[in-house]
Amino acid sequence: MSKINVDSLAVPAFSVAITDDGILRYDGINDILCELSGFTKESFIGRTAAEFMSFEGAQAWEANYRRCLASRVMDEYEELAATPSGLRWWRTILSPIVDANGKIIQLLGLSADIDARKRAELELQSAVFIDAVTGISNRRRFDLDLAAAMERSATSGLPFTLILADIDRFKSINDTFGHHFGDEVLRQTALRLRAGIRRTDKSARIGGDEFAAILSSATDGAIAVALQMIGRQFAEPIRSCGVSVSIGVSLGAALWRPGMSADDLRSAADAAMYEAKRDKAA
Repeated sequence: MSKINVDSLAVPAFSVAITDDGILRYDGINDILCELSGFTKESFIGRTAAEFMSFEGAQAWEANYRRCLASRVMDEYEELAATPSGLRWWRTILSPIVDANGKIIQLLGLSADIDARKRAELELQSAVFIDAVTGISNRRRFDLDLAAAMERSATSGLPFTLILADIDRFKSINDTFGHHFGDEVLRQTALRLRAGIRRTDKSARIGGDEFAAILSSATDGAIAVALQMIGRQFAEPIRSCGVSVSIGVSLGAALWRPGMSADDLRSAADAAMYEAKRDKAA
């Protein structure tokens, strides 16, 4: 099979030539893809990806091409790529073109701009994991984050901490001041919990007035400091719609140790939280 001239194709297309020394140089891009991507034939043809792309972008593109060369079969993938038209999502079907001797002489790429669909899809996926009231992670996301933390710790042997938080007297506050103010209490609790932990730590609303955080703190001393930091965030009352209410949270922490299941960890944190709640009531 001879090389393909992508200008004859009615879909966005490009082609990559493979030199005898293994260098990958673009040898074609049609007008349709130029219009979509913002590339020009002059800036594209005869060059390697590294000659006009960022280092990271060129590495990612060439990795796709090398994978297709190694497998010798058609490959299809989606990628977020920076082109002159902007940062956009593309789907590419990459096919090896083979000569009569079975040698791959060219790669043919058929591309489609899927940016609008992909961004809508990612937004929908994100919404599945976001609590609608507070804007932080929900129980579904928390379960995934907890599983990931346990897997990392099981591999590294380094523990982490689970903190559970329960808003004191939330039902009474909700009944007295209404659901609108109750929602504001939930939002403020999420913000204050987030402010009391590190940026790399995880937080979530896991129930009606229940919150959780996954911390990298790995010693009893570090846990005590973390609990103090979170507690300080609730020193000021919550004010909304002319109402000012002081709220508190009962906190319970548990340090993950090898052999503990997710249920073991939750039970330990839950027991510590209810002990803190009983101490307040005493």
